[in-house]
Amino acid sequence: MQNILRICDFCSNFAEDLVNNMFCLKMNKVLRTVILVFCSLSLMSFTVVIDAGHGGDDAGAIGLVKGLKEKDLNLNVAKQLASKIREAYPEVKVVLTRETDVFLPLQQRADIANKNHADLFISIHTNAAENRKAQGAETFILGTDRMEDNLDVAMRENAVMKLEADQTVYQGFDPNSIESYIIFELMQNQYMDNSLVFAELVQNQFVGTLQRANRGVRQAAFWVLLKSACPSVLVEMGFISNAEEEKWLASEEGKKGIVNGIFNAFEKYYKK
Repeated sequence: MQNILRICDFCSNFAEDLVNNMFCLKMNKVLRTVILVFCSLSLMSFTVVIDAGHGGDDAGAIGLVKGLKEKDLNLNVAKQLASKIREAYPEVKVVLTRETDVFLPLQQRADIANKNHADLFISIHTNAAENRKAQGAETFILGTDRMEDNLDVAMRENAVMKLEADQTVYQGFDPNSIESYIIFELMQNQYMDNSLVFAELVQNQFVGTLQRANRGVRQAAFWVLLKSACPSVLVEMGFISNAEEEKWLASEEGKKGIVNGIFNAFEKYYKK
């Protein structure tokens, strides 16, 4: 009888150990899954939003020699830049505000950045001027320093909101009115320091690596930068109104150089 009881006790203990081990095994699997998910989310913690300026009915500036449209060049560079970042850093979430030739309101571009909790917003543009000899690259951050000097380019880029059906989101802001820009003087941008860091990295690439004429890092009153809740820059890659610069911008060499330059700036900023 005692032997039978010993056997029963052994079986009972064995069964209990087996259940406990199975429970631990299941818990280990659950825990491992949770850890993997957490690690994956941690690796995807950086988001960059790349904005190809203009699009659809809004062609942006148009070159006089080759007829190059700003909207097409901006999109080409933006998509190449997105692909390069994704390939080099698969843990980074890369979002394009547009991937086709469509019109997007300025506010919607900023909304995309904010909804994706962007850590960096890069708006890609191409410059133009009445002076056909104007040339070089410049990178803008939000600000009002020497605002009068940069008011023309801000007005030109903000004027796209006049093409939008619903302008109520702009709360009476008139891109063609100097008085409307007082709102920017009242804003204190908490992201200015990091915006400046990235802008300088971009500009250094244009000047040092690509040997483009240096128009510097500037401050201007761009709506899309004002409403993006993260470090933000607007890159003017060159002057499409300059015959020689238009040729370079349209060339594969030029586009590749620009993409590599902005990517190198991103890489340094991301690793800092």
